[in-house]
Amino acid sequence: MVDTGRTPVKMSNEEFLARVRSEFPYAVEGGREIPVRTVLKTLERHVSAGEWQHLTSRVPNSFAALLP
Repeated sequence: MVDTGRTPVKMSNEEFLARVRSEFPYAVEGGREIPVRTVLKTLERHVSAGEWQHLTSRVPNSFAALLP
């Protein structure tokens, strides 16, 4: 993982999805969760099972609903 030196920002799922939508300039049929779910599914396929388990164990329970 790359350390950018920035402190993580806590936000609700809605705030997170709103930020994704504001920074993702393309219209997506089906809503703003679609690109997020697509990225997470892709990430899951390209990291080891252990890395995925570590990631999913560290996200807030509310965010876990977005995980594949």
